[in-house]
Amino acid sequence: MPFASFTLENDFFAGYDRHYTNGVQIAFVTDAASAPAALRALPPLRWSADPQVVVAVGQRIYTPTDTWRAPPDPADRPYAGWLYLLADVRTRDGDVVDHITVTVGTVGPAALGRQSQRIIHRLLDERPSEGWDSQLRNEATAMVGFERAWPALATTNVLGGKFDTSLRAGATFGTPFTYASAGAVVRYGRNLPVDLPATHISLGPSRDGFRGTSSFGWYAWAGIDARAVARNVFIDGNTFRDSASVKREPFGFDAQLGIAATWPRARIGFTYVHRSKEFEGQGSGDRFGQLAISFAY
Repeated sequence: MPFASFTLENDFFAGYDRHYTNGVQIAFVTDAASAPAALRALPPLRWSADPQVVVAVGQRIYTPTDTWRAPPDPADRPYAGWLYLLADVRTRDGDVVDHITVTVGTVGPAALGRQSQRIIHRLLDERPSEGWDSQLRNEATAMVGFERAWPALATTNVLGGKFDTSLRAGATFGTPFTYASAGAVVRYGRNLPVDLPATHISLGPSRDGFRGTSSFGWYAWAGIDARAVARNVFIDGNTFRDSASVKREPFGFDAQLGIAATWPRARIGFTYVHRSKEFEGQGSGDRFGQLAISFAY
């Protein structure tokens, strides 16, 4: 059954307007056989052992804390937009699930971050940001990620519901991000789906591979992801030319709390994320919310 998912991440949900300020993504779970033969012959589609694959398009927007200042504070993170296309495939061997994700895109004015934020601010009746003339320059991006997950590694039944614990570890390499990560997720609910919570949250683009449940279910969850970061173009600046930049923190983490409701043909979930400091001189960690909606089509 093909599914579509819409994901919105915004610091508005947490009462902020800074740093990673907005992300939007549309993803599709579709049969690999429906893709043209030329695409099926290319990685990562040719590596898939699953008859279904995830393809998605998305955009992210990053700004400094003081968006009224022009030129921006050189000690704060730069303005940047990112427009990307991804494909994700998975394989399963017993209780182990592997994901391979390939992402291509662009940063800079071609990513249309300035225009998208202007539309958002008009809808929210907020003052426009003043420093977009200093954003990162146009640059093509390419990235590949691998993750191994151990879903429901430990389970127990409590008060008519089920607890389960899942672990995951992986690495991402490319021009926008290069990092290694490891994390854990604890869920409690009824009729838990076999996937990990609503949308995997990390520095790289999220993937959404919801494939439905046998009947209505729900769950609440908490997760932690730790990272060792070697590259973040949105902090380090452009790869091959001079641009605004700040000094990156080499280690970081995300702490997450979420809730989701699932049906055979739909799912809705909301997650609250606390992200640790990403660059030197950052006053405090960042917070944002994520709304994810999936439905069969």
